[in-house]
Amino acid sequence: MAMSTERGATSKDRLKLDWLHPVPPAPTPGTTAAVSALPLEQALKVMWEDDQRPLLVLRECMFCQDSDQALLSRSLNNDRTLLLTKWFRLVRLPPHVTEPTHAFHNVFAGYSFKGTPHFYLLARPDAQPVEFTGAQTQSSLWQGMYSVLSERYSRDPAKAVKEWLTLLERFDRLDAQLLSMQQQLDEARASEGPDSDKVKGLQKRIADARQEHTEMLAREQRVRDLGLLPLPKAAEPKLAAAAGAAK
Repeated sequence: MAMSTERGATSKDRLKLDWLHPVPPAPTPGTTAAVSALPLEQALKVMWEDDQRPLLVLRECMFCQDSDQALLSRSLNNDRTLLLTKWFRLVRLPPHVTEPTHAFHNVFAGYSFKGTPHFYLLARPDAQPVEFTGAQTQSSLWQGMYSVLSERYSRDPAKAVKEWLTLLERFDRLDAQLLSMQQQLDEARASEGPDSDKVKGLQKRIADARQEHTEMLAREQRVRDLGLLPLPKAAEPKLAAAAGAAK
């Protein structure tokens, strides 16, 4: 599929990473307990909150702070990856999460990783994470994302993201047309008057294009709805126990 050289406003809004930065529970008033790592189950509960989407948990390092290079390719188009992230809850943690006293230390140290991954995907609280080093191939990342998404959603993510990419191409063309027609309308009003036939014709074309944009937004919403499945019952006791520990 041919890709636009310049994305329009609608596509640019979709092709952004929606990172969340979790905040650990405040210490109980009156206590003087030292800062320490939360148990893994409690840390996951804090990161997940009430969002049942699968997690993508990224650990920054000293070399990639304030960048997304661990997740995104520097040489390939990342549009598919960026759209796939919309079906995850994105959690970003600072480099010092590796320190034993960091509240979310066990989010990485609590698993039996061979080495500390740069990020991982988690379908549910009691699942085995799908880990990545930050130097993974794009195809291996997509394979891992499809695998986790297929576990938690009822519809095929590969088919949906392909449809979504096609929609973005249509949004790009329509956004460009609307921008061009608006410029023509401004010029026609100045040169021929607000009641000229040219102005009326452009106003009609702009109204039609905006209606098409509205219809495409509705179609996009259907594409984006993969049918999130509820968390398995086996995961609920851990979440409930973690919630109680956080109080």
